[in-house]
Amino acid sequence: MELKHHGVKGQKWGVRRYQNYDGTRIGGSKKKTVFISGSSKTQFNDKSNPYYRKRLANELKAEIDKLIAENANIVVGDAPGIDRQVQNYLNKKVYMNVEVYGPGKKVRYSANKNWKTNPIDSDYEPMSKEWLALKDIKMSEIATEGLAVILDEGANATRNNIKRMNDMGKNVKVYELDKRGKKYDHYNN
Repeated sequence: MELKHHGVKGQKWGVRRYQNYDGTRIGGSKKKTVFISGSSKTQFNDKSNPYYRKRLANELKAEIDKLIAENANIVVGDAPGIDRQVQNYLNKKVYMNVEVYGPGKKVRYSANKNWKTNPIDSDYEPMSKEWLALKDIKMSEIATEGLAVILDEGANATRNNIKRMNDMGKNVKVYELDKRGKKYDHYNN
């Protein structure tokens, strides 16, 4: 008794017809990965700060809720300000598809101990601009798109993230936050 199988027309040995080499389904697309960034000047514990916010604006929460509904991968930093506010909101929503990046040997803050953390260590002087920027560079590389909160002044690191991602051909949805106002202006880059 002998069993023979000659396959199907066009079949190649070791190649699955339903899956691309990168693991995505044929006809499907890669899962969305969104880098959320913003200024550390938006302290939620310093009422004397002109950019003080007790919580994220409803417009930003709505954008994050859309990402949660799409089950998108969310990458976020570990800095005070927007990073922490976003982490706290995602943790409150019990959303687990989050990765936290930080400079050094371990991340400085993660709102949920079960989220994946990615410390990015280097030989740069700790707390230098270069040392802090490495995590942003890595998140820009792995993200498919971005969501950023900039200030009407400053926020150079966030503006650099937007430029870097645009240079990579990735879209960034940007909200501009004004001093002491409740206003978030939104535009796509």
